[in-house]
Amino acid sequence: MQRRYRTVPDLKVHESAHALSFEDPALASKLMAMGLLPGTLIEMVRVAPFGKAFYIKADGIRLALREEEAASILVEV
Repeated sequence: MQRRYRTVPDLKVHESAHALSFEDPALASKLMAMGLLPGTLIEMVRVAPFGKAFYIKADGIRLALREEEAASILVEV
C-alpha cells in the first residue's frame, strides 16, 4: 500500500492526520516550539475566509497558522 503525504492545508475540516516532518527548516523550530512535533496528531478545526489562515488542534492545543506555516507541515492521513 502506498502512503499518501499531504500538507495541513490539504486537510478537510474535522479531518485528522499525523505530522511527519517540516519542509522549511526555518519554520520547523518555530512550529516545534509551539508543540508541533513529528508524530503529533493534528485535526483541522476550520479554515479562515479566503484560506489564508488555518485553525488546528494539535494534541488538544488549538493553534492558528498562516498559510506558509501550514503548508510546510507534511502530514500522513
